[in-house]
Amino acid sequence: MIGFIVDTEFVWGFQARIVGLSKTSPSFYYPPPTTFLGAMAEVIAKEDNVGEDLGRFIINELGGNLLAIGVRPINCVPIKYEDLNKVITIRRVGVKDKQTGKDIGILAPHPLYLDKSFDSPARGKTILTSLNSEAPRLRWFLVFKERTINVQDENLKNKIDAIELSEEIFWKIHRLGSKESRVCVVDVNTFDEIHVSSGLMITNYSFPATAVSTCEEVVRRWENEVYVDPFSSEIYKREKKGKKVAESGVFEKYYSGFENLRVFKIPIIVSIENPPEYAVKTIKSWNAYFVTLDGRREVVIGADKVKLSN
Repeated sequence: MIGFIVDTEFVWGFQARIVGLSKTSPSFYYPPPTTFLGAMAEVIAKEDNVGEDLGRFIINELGGNLLAIGVRPINCVPIKYEDLNKVITIRRVGVKDKQTGKDIGILAPHPLYLDKSFDSPARGKTILTSLNSEAPRLRWFLVFKERTINVQDENLKNKIDAIELSEEIFWKIHRLGSKESRVCVVDVNTFDEIHVSSGLMITNYSFPATAVSTCEEVVRRWENEVYVDPFSSEIYKREKKGKKVAESGVFEKYYSGFENLRVFKIPIIVSIENPPEYAVKTIKSWNAYFVTLDGRREVVIGADKVKLSN
């Protein structure tokens, strides 16, 4: 078992939108757990010369090895909003010919049909507003069952053996969300010794709401968000059906069944002097993992490693 606490500093905020809500969709309060795993997978894929298409399946190995993941704000408040964006996509659209009036299909963008070539939907973004003189920061706490992972997806030409989960991977993360969601990792701490508890604990980190039997908000404020289950080993899946290849990813997980999703409790800072706290007691198959950093106990809620091995 190995744990990491990673501090990320944002330029302005991020864009990680809720899928499936038409063109105009809101952003999350914080980047979802699978987004963070995706950022790790991108680094690993580059190091092992795996293309972007197949590199996403590294997320499956990370999710299958994951025991706990949580995020908490250090000095910032998330503000969700939507603004208009000009979108340019290559697509085929139906229009009426300006000379004959007949319905025709064109490949947009087209210089003679500019009104059909562009779109301006409102797209969700989240600004992280700093509460002090420093750049906005989020802290992530991750616990993995094993120190190494092996990527054995059948779509890869070669198996990727023994990828060591180390601080180097986290230092190379450069975005969380869309390509404009730039981040800088400012601190990484590794923990070889992690304490486990099933009793009553106080946490500042986001946690799965169904993992606890007793929960009480000690310091406000907390919200709920629905994420794709980050503990799954099939976050992405590709199956051959005859000559065709069927692929399922985050979008399908949202709409193929509630069992693919988890409700997380999310901490929102009201006062920087009093960060949000929750008193929780885990149920069977879930544990509280905690370490000490700078004299302070850091607690994250996650799955029992015995459960993952079954």
